[in-house]
This record gives sequence, structure tokens and C-alpha cells, in this order.
Amino acid sequence: MLGKKKARELVEKAIAMSEAEQTEIEIMAEESHLTRFANSYIHQNVSGTNVAISVKAIIGKKIGRATTNKMDEASIKETLKKAVEIARVQKENPDFKSLPAPAEVKEIDNYVERTAKFNAEQRAKAVEPIAKGARDNNLKAFGAFTNGVSEIAIGNSLGVFAYNMGTDAYVNTVVMGGTGSGYAQAASRDVDEIDMEAVAATAIEKALKSANPVDVPEGEYVVVLEENAVADMIEFLAYIGLGALAFQEGRSFMCGKLGKKLVGKNISIWDDGFDRRGFSFPFDFEGVPKNKVMLIEKGTAKTVVYDTLTAGKENKRSTGHSTGSPLGGPIPLNLFMGEGEGTIENMVQSTDKGIYVTRFHYTNVLEPIKAVITGMTRDGTFLIENGEITEPVKNFRFTQSILDAFSNTSMIGKEAKLIGSSAGYGARFAMGTVAPALKIDKFKFTGVTHF
Repeated sequence: MLGKKKARELVEKAIAMSEAEQTEIEIMAEESHLTRFANSYIHQNVSGTNVAISVKAIIGKKIGRATTNKMDEASIKETLKKAVEIARVQKENPDFKSLPAPAEVKEIDNYVERTAKFNAEQRAKAVEPIAKGARDNNLKAFGAFTNGVSEIAIGNSLGVFAYNMGTDAYVNTVVMGGTGSGYAQAASRDVDEIDMEAVAATAIEKALKSANPVDVPEGEYVVVLEENAVADMIEFLAYIGLGALAFQEGRSFMCGKLGKKLVGKNISIWDDGFDRRGFSFPFDFEGVPKNKVMLIEKGTAKTVVYDTLTAGKENKRSTGHSTGSPLGGPIPLNLFMGEGEGTIENMVQSTDKGIYVTRFHYTNVLEPIKAVITGMTRDGTFLIENGEITEPVKNFRFTQSILDAFSNTSMIGKEAKLIGSSAGYGARFAMGTVAPALKIDKFKFTGVTHF
């Protein structure tokens, strides 16, 4: 990894070589390690390092971008030159005013040495409870365990410089039998906070209990949603409508709703980059300090998040939510939902007839302005009868407005969990949503699977 001093020197050197009127430099470095397992045996251990330097060049109101993963001076010069050339042939962006000015960024220590140094042998030992537990129960475990370090430095020609280095670890698994499957995940910046025995026990228990599912007709049901499913809904809500670009373009469900009731009074959702229960991070991808933003408070629509460009259109200040993307606009990435006083046990006990859902799969947006999504239940879907989980059911397709679901939420869990998002195939950047379980009184299932 570069370290703060070297990263600053590299940013300042690149800015000094730029011929643009304004220049922004973003450095993303990472060390990533991954152990994959299938059929209850490890089949892959991989590690990789990468550094990417991205340039944003400003010529008047024209913006050009270019990226390299070469660190030598000649390659950086060539990337700077490309960004300027691209800027010159772009159309002017009438909304652009300036790159952000410097502001104080609070330090957050996101680095845990043990997570950074956790090696393949240690990962193998860590996933053993999952793999061995599955084999002992005549099941098969599939999944991955990843850990690593990510380093981000952002600076611009107006004097902005922001830097943070953090670790993260993430495990997820699907355990399968002949006709049943179970899922579990865990994530943290500190690998020692991940309880692998609990992950294994949860996935194995659900795989065993979900065997031989019965047919239940589609329709509107009471549902008890575990934290994984709730986090999925919150993240889609943020993606489709809690950013200023969607709001300004008139495609957000927040349009015309600010200050008005949007969902039930028991629902509050906010973004906070400094809350250590999530993957805290102190600044956005323009180097602007993150602000805590209350998005929905006690059911009332409060505001959306801004980056520098969208804030300038309304003569506001950025809330520190740039994603670095010229197309997607600002998005809240450190999401929280307020807890209630319930437990999953009393949610089930208070339900005469309903469906228990572990997680959603392959969720997609149907109607952004109404926040309607569709997807499948997966890896542990059960029938609730007379206050008890009675038997597994075949998976459903749901088609549901998130706003309607959150307007019909009768119970909220008193404990929220961090639901991590895998680094996937992109740059390593720890993300996750802190969500409680929910009981929702009206939830629409529009199709039934054969498994």
C-alpha cells in the first residue's frame, strides 16, 4: 500500500503536471484475498493488488476523465493528457460551477492489522465450520471468504486532499441439500468480529429445515423479513430515489413529497459515514466530508443526498455523497434503519398466517417513481401458522412497492445487523447497510416457483 505521505506526494505531483484549468486526482489502491469453496471443499485461493489513478480534467465547463493503473511518471502524464483531450471535445455542462473547495475531514481509523494480514491458511481454518458442518449433515456448502485492505486518496487543484485506509472481511455461504438451502453472511472491518460458527449454524439449520417445501399459492401475505431482505429493500430505495440527480430529473419517489408523509411513522432511514456500526468512511469520491443525512424521519420525507454538481444546481452545499460517477449521481452508501422494540420470535408469534423470508434474490426495479421492485425469495422461505413456523414453502416471486411495504410495517426488530456487500469484481470498497428485521402486514407475492 502507498501510505498517506506517498499518496499525497503522488496526488500533488499529478496535479502539478496537469494542463487543465482544474484537476482532480483519485487514487484507489487495494490488496485483496479470497477463498472460495464449493461442494464443501475449498477450490480456490487468490490474492491480488492493484492501484488505479483516475483523473478529472476541467476546461471551462467541459469535463474529461481518464484512468490508468500504471504508476510511472510517463503513464500519469499520458493519462492527464488524455483527460484534457477528452474534456476539450465534450459538450459544456451548464450546471458545472467548480470542483469542491477544501474542508476539514475528520479522521477515522478503519484499519485492523489482523484483518489485513489474514492469510489463506487462516481463511481455510475459518471456513472449516461451514464446510465440515455441511458434510456432517449430508449437505453441500458453497461460498466465499474475502479480506483485504483498500486505500483511497483524493485531491484537487483547489487544495482538497482526503485520505483513508481501511480493512474489511466478508463471508457468505449457501448450504444446500436435495430440496433445501440456507444462507448466512457476516461482515466487519475486524475479522475477529466475524462469528464463523454462527454463520455455519444458521446456514446449515435453514438448509435442513427448508427441505421438502410445500406449495403455497401466490397472494398478499403478512411477512416476517430477516435483516438481509430488509437491507436489500433499503438499498434499492436509496439507489432509485434518495439521490439528488434522480430528484432533480423528476424520477424520484421523493418528488413533491418533502416534508410530507411517505411511509409509516415507525420508519426512519438515514445515512451516516461516521457510525462505526456500519462501514464508516469519512469523505466521498470528491474528497468532501460526509454529513449525516436524515432521509426519512418518522415516516416523513426529509431530503436527498447531494454531490458538488447537484448541490450547485440548487445553491446548496454537498452533503458528501459523490460516487465519482458522472452518470449515476450521488447515492447514500452508509445506510441505517431505526430499530424498534420487537424480536423475530415475537414477530412470528404474533402472526396467524404469513411467510417467513430469509433473503431476496435477483431483485430489480419495475417502477422507480413508485419504488416498485420485483425479485425472488431464496434460501429459507417458510410458512407461519398460528404463531409458529410450520413448514418450508416453495420460493415466491414478489412484486412490491417498498413505500407500501414500509407503510404497512407493524413491528421492527430491536437489533440491527450490518449486511455487507461483496467487493465483487470491481474495486475493493467496503459497503453495507445496517438493518433490523421487519414484520410487514401486506406484501404481494405474484408468482410461485417449482423449488
